[in-house]
Amino acid sequence: MFRHMPIRIAVLIGSVLMIVSTSTFGQADDVALKAAFIYNFALFTTWQGPSNTPDFRVCTTSDGELWNSLQRLRGKRVGTRQWAVYPVSLAETPPRCDVLVVSGSASTPAYPATLIVRDGELSPNDSAAIALVTEGNHVRFDIDTRAARRSGLTFSSKLLSLARSVL
Repeated sequence: MFRHMPIRIAVLIGSVLMIVSTSTFGQADDVALKAAFIYNFALFTTWQGPSNTPDFRVCTTSDGELWNSLQRLRGKRVGTRQWAVYPVSLAETPPRCDVLVVSGSASTPAYPATLIVRDGELSPNDSAAIALVTEGNHVRFDIDTRAARRSGLTFSSKLLSLARSVL
């Protein structure tokens, strides 16, 4: 009876490690999916007027979970410009950004010609035009067209039709 105990313990430990690694992979998969969503938001958004920067600037905190996934998109094209990721501190006014990705519920001021994407629910008086929300095992998004208009942005009808909700 006791001779087989180490084998049972090893099987139990292996099973636990598989569950934990699958859970971790699922979380990493969600982050990569959110980065892909953000890239596609950029493709289906129209900014008024010409850009002042040679690259397409995506700004977020470098310690956030999306940082690495957004970095993996570096060099992809948004229109004629290449995707570039810049670190920001939300305590300071961010540099000129085409997209500003924020996490949590802290409200952010509106910036002209900047698409603000919140990783989390939209809140009242928020400047975020798009919120990424996790619903069960799915990543969904909500759009606030009023916030987009205040920043001088418009979304394609295709993007609007895919949103969970549109305000």
